[in-house]
Amino acid sequence: MFWRRKRNDDWVRPEPPAEIVLRAIGYVRNGVAKPRPRGWQQVESRLEMLPEHLARLDGIEAYSHVLVVTYLDIAAGAPEKPETLTLASGRSYGIFATRSQLRPNHLGVSAVELLARDGATLSVRGLDAIDGTPVLDIKPYLPEYDAVPGARIP
Repeated sequence: MFWRRKRNDDWVRPEPPAEIVLRAIGYVRNGVAKPRPRGWQQVESRLEMLPEHLARLDGIEAYSHVLVVTYLDIAAGAPEKPETLTLASGRSYGIFATRSQLRPNHLGVSAVELLARDGATLSVRGLDAIDGTPVLDIKPYLPEYDAVPGARIP
């Protein structure tokens, strides 16, 4: 059961799971063999979606940009899981204040330009993921939700 009700139709949230299992819905194909810290803006990638997700892509081609959620599987095997990182600026930040792949759950999120759709394959530009990276989700980029004018960065 996804939800429960108490008296007077008050909704009660069920206990959240401590462990979550996700499945890849597709894979990144771009010929980039190893991770790199920058230079992703012009990289063109194909998101080869599994055939069972074909109908779930209907209408996505109407968007100019999409959000791609990936599992950074190479980072999962990294020997260290730092709490902080020192960036090129010389300043140290907590791992959640960086875009490092060395995160506790190794999730990547990228806003990318959607170039084309061909069946179950999406062509995108700007995805910071290497060849073979599992794709977990794709969402349309909606400026009213995803863009924050005047956002502050250090």
